[in-house]
Amino acid sequence: MNISTIDIRLLTADEWKVFRRVRLRALADTPQFFGTTLAEAQARTESDWRAALTDRAQFVASADGAELGTVAGMPDPERGGVHLISMWVAPEARGTGVADLLVRAVLDWSAAGGHSVVWLEFADGNVVAERLYLRNGFVRTGESGLVRPGDPRVEFVMARKL
Repeated sequence: MNISTIDIRLLTADEWKVFRRVRLRALADTPQFFGTTLAEAQARTESDWRAALTDRAQFVASADGAELGTVAGMPDPERGGVHLISMWVAPEARGTGVADLLVRAVLDWSAAGGHSVVWLEFADGNVVAERLYLRNGFVRTGESGLVRPGDPRVEFVMARKL
Protein backbone atom coordinates (compact mmCIF):
# COMPACT_ATOMS: atom_id res chain seq x y z
CA MET A 1 0.00 0.00 0.00
CA ASN A 2 1.38 3.37 -1.02
CA ILE A 3 0.77 6.16 1.50
CA SER A 4 0.25 8.63 -1.37
CA THR A 5 -2.84 6.74 -2.46
CA ILE A 6 -4.54 7.10 0.93
CA ASP A 7 -7.48 9.51 0.99
CA ILE A 8 -8.47 11.13 4.30
CA ARG A 9 -11.87 12.76 4.31
CA LEU A 10 -14.27 14.31 6.78
CA LEU A 11 -17.57 12.43 6.91
CA THR A 12 -20.91 14.23 6.69
CA ALA A 13 -24.08 13.16 8.48
CA ASP A 14 -25.30 11.70 5.18
CA GLU A 15 -22.35 9.28 5.30
CA TRP A 16 -23.58 7.70 8.53
CA LYS A 17 -23.55 4.23 6.93
CA VAL A 18 -19.81 4.55 6.25
CA PHE A 19 -19.23 5.60 9.85
CA ARG A 20 -21.35 2.73 11.16
CA ARG A 21 -19.55 0.18 8.96
CA VAL A 22 -16.07 1.35 10.02
CA ARG A 23 -16.98 1.72 13.69
CA LEU A 24 -18.55 -1.76 13.90
CA ARG A 25 -15.46 -3.22 12.24
CA ALA A 26 -13.22 -1.41 14.74
CA LEU A 27 -15.23 -2.65 17.72
CA ALA A 28 -15.21 -6.21 16.39
CA ASP A 29 -11.45 -6.05 15.69
CA THR A 30 -10.11 -4.49 18.91
CA PRO A 31 -12.89 -4.29 21.52
CA GLN A 32 -10.36 -4.08 24.37
CA PHE A 33 -9.33 -0.57 23.30
CA PHE A 34 -12.76 1.09 23.23
CA GLY A 35 -15.23 2.27 25.85
CA THR A 36 -18.21 1.35 23.64
CA THR A 37 -19.13 -2.28 23.06
CA LEU A 38 -20.00 -3.81 19.71
CA ALA A 39 -23.50 -4.63 21.01
CA GLU A 40 -24.07 -1.01 22.07
CA ALA A 41 -22.97 0.26 18.66
CA GLN A 42 -25.08 -2.32 16.81
CA ALA A 43 -28.14 -1.10 18.73
CA ARG A 44 -27.73 2.50 17.54
CA THR A 45 -30.31 3.88 15.14
CA GLU A 46 -29.73 5.88 11.98
CA SER A 47 -30.52 9.07 13.89
CA ASP A 48 -27.93 8.11 16.55
CA TRP A 49 -25.24 7.68 13.88
CA ARG A 50 -26.22 10.92 12.15
CA ALA A 51 -26.18 12.82 15.45
CA ALA A 52 -22.71 11.50 16.24
CA LEU A 53 -21.47 12.92 12.94
CA THR A 54 -22.83 16.37 13.77
CA ASP A 55 -21.14 16.47 17.21
CA ARG A 56 -17.63 15.74 15.94
CA ALA A 57 -15.27 15.81 13.00
CA GLN A 58 -15.12 12.14 11.99
CA PHE A 59 -12.40 11.34 9.48
CA VAL A 60 -12.07 8.15 7.47
CA ALA A 61 -9.01 6.89 5.61
CA SER A 62 -9.58 4.91 2.44
CA ALA A 63 -7.76 3.57 -0.61
CA ASP A 64 -9.13 1.84 -3.67
CA GLY A 65 -12.66 2.03 -2.27
CA ALA A 66 -11.81 0.30 1.01
CA GLU A 67 -12.06 2.01 4.39
CA LEU A 68 -8.78 1.61 6.25
CA GLY A 69 -9.28 3.59 9.43
CA THR A 70 -11.07 6.32 11.31
CA VAL A 71 -10.57 8.94 13.99
CA ALA A 72 -12.60 11.81 15.40
CA GLY A 73 -11.99 15.17 16.93
CA MET A 74 -14.64 16.47 19.31
CA PRO A 75 -14.52 19.96 20.80
CA ASP A 76 -14.75 19.74 24.59
CA PRO A 77 -15.85 23.03 26.15
CA GLU A 78 -15.58 21.68 29.71
CA ARG A 79 -12.01 20.48 29.47
CA GLY A 80 -10.96 22.79 26.66
CA GLY A 81 -9.48 21.98 23.29
CA VAL A 82 -10.33 18.97 21.20
CA HIS A 83 -10.74 15.39 22.35
CA LEU A 84 -9.24 12.90 19.87
CA ILE A 85 -11.44 9.79 20.02
CA SER A 86 -12.40 6.62 18.15
CA MET A 87 -8.97 6.01 16.61
CA TRP A 88 -8.72 2.77 14.66
CA VAL A 89 -6.75 1.41 11.70
CA ALA A 90 -7.69 -1.77 9.84
CA PRO A 91 -5.26 -4.68 10.29
CA GLU A 92 -4.27 -4.61 6.61
CA ALA A 93 -3.25 -0.92 6.88
CA ARG A 94 -1.30 -1.05 10.13
CA GLY A 95 2.30 0.04 9.77
CA THR A 96 1.62 1.94 6.54
CA GLY A 97 1.36 5.47 7.94
CA VAL A 98 -2.45 5.60 7.88
CA ALA A 99 -2.59 6.18 11.64
CA ASP A 100 -0.25 9.18 11.36
CA LEU A 101 -2.37 10.66 8.56
CA LEU A 102 -5.50 10.29 10.69
CA VAL A 103 -3.90 11.92 13.74
CA ARG A 104 -2.60 14.73 11.50
CA ALA A 105 -6.15 15.29 10.17
CA VAL A 106 -7.44 15.90 13.72
CA LEU A 107 -4.48 18.12 14.59
CA ASP A 108 -4.94 20.21 11.43
CA TRP A 109 -8.71 20.46 11.92
CA SER A 110 -8.19 21.50 15.55
CA ALA A 111 -5.62 24.16 14.69
CA ALA A 112 -7.83 25.53 11.88
CA GLY A 113 -10.66 25.80 14.42
CA GLY A 114 -8.49 27.90 16.73
CA HIS A 115 -8.02 25.25 19.41
CA SER A 116 -4.81 25.27 21.42
CA VAL A 117 -4.67 21.68 22.64
CA VAL A 118 -5.70 18.17 21.56
CA TRP A 119 -5.98 15.48 24.21
CA LEU A 120 -6.83 11.78 24.19
CA GLU A 121 -6.89 8.62 26.23
CA PHE A 122 -5.34 5.29 25.37
CA ALA A 123 -5.94 1.97 27.10
CA ASP A 124 -3.28 0.49 29.35
CA GLY A 125 -1.31 -2.06 27.37
CA ASN A 126 -1.92 -0.41 23.99
CA VAL A 127 1.78 0.26 23.37
CA VAL A 128 1.30 0.73 19.64
CA ALA A 129 -1.15 3.57 20.26
CA GLU A 130 1.11 5.23 22.80
CA ARG A 131 4.04 5.10 20.34
CA LEU A 132 1.83 6.63 17.63
CA TYR A 133 0.80 9.51 19.85
CA LEU A 134 4.33 10.11 21.17
CA ARG A 135 5.57 10.20 17.57
CA ASN A 136 2.96 12.88 16.85
CA GLY A 137 3.98 15.13 19.74
CA PHE A 138 1.60 14.00 22.49
CA VAL A 139 2.86 13.58 26.06
CA ARG A 140 1.34 11.87 29.07
CA THR A 141 -0.35 14.31 31.42
CA GLY A 142 -0.11 12.08 34.50
CA GLU A 143 -3.89 11.62 34.52
CA SER A 144 -5.51 8.21 34.31
CA GLY A 145 -8.92 6.71 34.89
CA LEU A 146 -11.20 3.85 34.02
CA VAL A 147 -12.17 3.21 30.40
CA ARG A 148 -15.78 3.46 31.59
CA PRO A 149 -17.56 3.31 34.94
CA GLY A 150 -17.60 -0.24 36.32
CA ASP A 151 -14.91 -1.36 33.89
CA PRO A 152 -11.58 -2.30 35.55
CA ARG A 153 -9.54 -1.32 32.47
CA VAL A 154 -7.32 1.74 32.94
CA GLU A 155 -6.62 4.42 30.38
CA PHE A 156 -4.01 7.19 30.37
CA VAL A 157 -4.42 10.78 29.19
CA MET A 158 -2.05 12.41 26.70
CA ALA A 159 -2.12 15.95 25.31
CA ARG A 160 -0.47 17.98 22.58
CA LYS A 161 -0.35 21.76 22.44
CA LEU A 162 -0.93 23.27 19.04
